[in-house]
Amino acid sequence: MTPALAAQLRIIRAAADLLELAGIEDLDVGPAREEIVIQVSSHAGSPAERAAAVAALAALAGCEPAPDHRPGPTKGWLFARGLFAGLPVRIYTPATEES
Repeated sequence: MTPALAAQLRIIRAAADLLELAGIEDLDVGPAREEIVIQVSSHAGSPAERAAAVAALAALAGCEPAPDHRPGPTKGWLFARGLFAGLPVRIYTPATEES
């Protein structure tokens, strides 16, 4: 097994552990380069339900969500960046019904 494949498998296993602990459905999850990326999509509920999901995931990653205040299409979206199993985690969701 190559080191790159081993690193990707570690990210996938950590992502699966994080999802199992969170117990949240309708998440879009993927291993990016050296990080776990989780989108709580608009299919996961209302903006309030999605914000609660981001907060729960953020708590497991040892961080807190915050809105994006920068201009552009993600202004107001909720983002969180933390660590889980020693790996960076990026969590986000649209702040409105549109995604």
